[in-house]
Amino acid sequence: MRSTTTRACRGAFGRSRGVAAVLVAVLLLAGGAAHLAGCEARVEAAGPAEPVMPPEPDLSTPENAARSYLDWVSLSYRLADSELSTRTMTPEEGVRVDSYIELNRQKGRAIEQRLEGFEVRSLSEEGTSAVVAAAEEWRYRYFSIDTLRYVSSEHTVSYETTYTLTRVGEGWLVDKVEAEPLTPVE
Repeated sequence: MRSTTTRACRGAFGRSRGVAAVLVAVLLLAGGAAHLAGCEARVEAAGPAEPVMPPEPDLSTPENAARSYLDWVSLSYRLADSELSTRTMTPEEGVRVDSYIELNRQKGRAIEQRLEGFEVRSLSEEGTSAVVAAAEEWRYRYFSIDTLRYVSSEHTVSYETTYTLTRVGEGWLVDKVEAEPLTPVE
C-alpha cells in the first residue's frame, strides 16, 4: 500500500511541479512584457502627463518672483488658461501671456514646457522696480487640445532673458519679459 500511495503522490507532485513551472514561466514573460511596455510608454508617450501644480508663488524677492512666474506661466500654457498665473504678473504682462495662449488655442494646441536651467546673471533694484537678467534652458513640445496627443517632437531652446518687475504691496510681480533665443525656436 505504501508504494502505491508514494507512487500516486509522486505522480501528482510531478504534475504539480510541471504546472507550477509553466505558471512561473508565463508570469515571468508577462511581467517582462509589461515592464517593456511601460518603458516604451515612458519613452514615446502619446500625450502629456497630468499637470503638476507648482508651489505657491514666492514673490518675496525679484529672483523668486521671476522663478514663480515661470512655474505658473508654464502651467497656464499647459492648461491653456491664463488666469492660473495672474498672481505672478501685472495685468499688462497678463495680456501678453493670454495672447500667446489664444494664439495656440486658435492653432488647436497647447504647449508642455519644462524649465531645465535658470541662472540669474544680474539683479538691479531701485525703489519699486527691479530687473533680473537670466540664462534659461527649456524643453518643450506642443500637443492637441482636442486629442491630448503630441503634435510636435520635443525641442530644446536656450534664452537670455530680462525680467522687469514691480513691487506691489509686499511682493514683486513680473511686468515685462524680454527673451533673446540663443538657439533656434521651433
